[in-house]
Amino acid sequence: MQHFFDPHSIVVIGVSERPDNLARNIIINLRNFGYRGQLYAVGRQTGSVLDVPIVTSVEEIPQGIDLAVILTPAAAVPDLVDACGRTGIRSIVIESGGFSEYSEAGRVLEERLKQVVGKWGIRFVGPNCISVVNLQKDVCLPFASISPIGTRLGPASVIAQSGGVSITYLDQLSSSGVGANKVISIGNKADFNETDYLTFLLDDPTTQMIVLYLESFGDGRRLMELARSSPKPIIVHKSNRSQASQAIALSHTAALAADDRIVSAALRQAGILRTESFEDTVSVARGLALPPVRGNDLVIISRSGGHAVIAADVAERYGFRLAPLSDEFERVVRTFNRADVIALTNPVDLGTIFDFGLYAQIVQACLQTLAPDAILLINTYSITETDGAHRLAQRVEQIVRESGRPVALCVYTQGDDRQVLQEQVGLPLFGEIEHAVRGLAASRDRYRWQMRHHGEVVQVADAPPDVKRWLSATGVVTTDAALQVCQAYDIPVAAWETASNPDQAARAADRLGYSVALKVLDANVTHKSDAGGVVLGLANADQVRREAAVMLRGAPCIRLMVQRMAGEGVEVILGGKRDHTFGPVVMFGLGGIHVEVLEDVTFRVAPLSRADAEEMIEEVRGRRLLDGVRGKLPVDRKALIEALLSLSRLLVEYPCITEVDINPLIVLHRGCIAVDARIVTG
Repeated sequence: MQHFFDPHSIVVIGVSERPDNLARNIIINLRNFGYRGQLYAVGRQTGSVLDVPIVTSVEEIPQGIDLAVILTPAAAVPDLVDACGRTGIRSIVIESGGFSEYSEAGRVLEERLKQVVGKWGIRFVGPNCISVVNLQKDVCLPFASISPIGTRLGPASVIAQSGGVSITYLDQLSSSGVGANKVISIGNKADFNETDYLTFLLDDPTTQMIVLYLESFGDGRRLMELARSSPKPIIVHKSNRSQASQAIALSHTAALAADDRIVSAALRQAGILRTESFEDTVSVARGLALPPVRGNDLVIISRSGGHAVIAADVAERYGFRLAPLSDEFERVVRTFNRADVIALTNPVDLGTIFDFGLYAQIVQACLQTLAPDAILLINTYSITETDGAHRLAQRVEQIVRESGRPVALCVYTQGDDRQVLQEQVGLPLFGEIEHAVRGLAASRDRYRWQMRHHGEVVQVADAPPDVKRWLSATGVVTTDAALQVCQAYDIPVAAWETASNPDQAARAADRLGYSVALKVLDANVTHKSDAGGVVLGLANADQVRREAAVMLRGAPCIRLMVQRMAGEGVEVILGGKRDHTFGPVVMFGLGGIHVEVLEDVTFRVAPLSRADAEEMIEEVRGRRLLDGVRGKLPVDRKALIEALLSLSRLLVEYPCITEVDINPLIVLHRGCIAVDARIVTG
């Protein structure tokens, strides 16, 4: 991988002297950025570009060059790669398009390309990409013209599935004050995928945060593993969110588990920050470029009272607490010149103070006496106040550096002075209150995730229970078999017996004790309550016989389940499915017959840690029902967590299970009990 980012010699293939030749731009970019290695060019005709001679065959260049960059018609690429192999080149960037992304013929061409690189042991980026930028080493390989003016070296590296997006992020991270480090456009991922590049960047000492723009995942579980084990924050801008048409799902879990919801849950579970747009991503990157936000206490300091009110609303929406100011802080601030006109509340309204130096003193006093988790400083100034505003920004940058505490500086001014100011300071500046609070919240959420999941271990049993006899057939497993599987995995179930006729059902009810439920055991009945396949609260044998006779009428060969009614509690649903990207996924939410109406569910990728299970419970909107409302006792959360962990184990240990519902699981004041379950194998 090092040859792609720090090559000592590069050959660009497909170059000509024509002004519209795109490969020519690669040479120009390298020269403009000051690349100091050996540079060669190959084209159809001899000539030169910026003193780099163009030769007409790969064989004319020296042996063993570190990196080749190819930008030619797609049909010529396999033969050119073969020529590179013969001259000892083992690392290639293929910027040409027209492969699997284009047509069936392109897919065949891409397969031929893979055969050629396999013969020589070549690794390659692309095809169909805009290439690699490494500002640390003055390497700039895109075919689009890029000016070094305006690019800014910084801590953020970018992996993008789109070439255009990668250049946009290079520009926006540079202009935002964050700065870019390395940028990779990965194209078709025919060789390396995003996790390969991510592995490299996580080990790269000059990369401190990573932005990924993805339209698809090569290996979702590997991405999660890398993120969970890394101290570096990862931001994912995931697009392509619409769902393709799907067959009607057989279970609640499959119906509710839209792919994008699973993506969001998986990223959150791994501590990855998901963003919705370029603007959102850059706001988060700005927040992460500041020292970490370790909690919810925020102090807002604003020159404008209206801006302060807006900031307070935004802060509350993002879960920040505007703590009251202490007497000590007030005493210190009152010693400052003209501090009597400052409204000492949180937000701090600076009123008619025009001394920008005083603003910096107040920020410093706030950090020293209140020690908030973050400060939001909002400065609105006119063009005539530019010098003082610039000195304030420089002083705030110094305070942040010396204190190691986050201060988000949000600037409102005229014209383009904010960008001029950004070029003068290393502190990322915010242009909107919303963006500043979003950045601080992202930093807080990242820090909170690290603290919660630090050193966590997912418990794995020595040997899974043997439940193969209940999962042997492909398709839908009947309720009684599904409950047997639950029992084997230590998920408590309501006692039941099976029956084939009304008299057997009545005798079973007598043995179990009343009241009982009567259910149809038919794998073809997906939701028994919708099909009249369940009757609850039967209080005696006569009621059981009567309802059994009704259920068996017209279908005498089916079996019945007689089940003891569970006690009063909160109905929840535990579910699972096998996702094509992330593998086994666990679902939790409020259960019962209205689960698809309420859609109050959350997801995690198995295996779950205990912290994962706890977070799932906290995420559902109706979680207060578990704490007891209107005189009801709180339920046993520990038992619920154990049930989630057991279901997670089941999904991991039996890959033949494609879908599972435990609905409802009734969570009681002490313990929990599953009264219905459904498993699909395949």
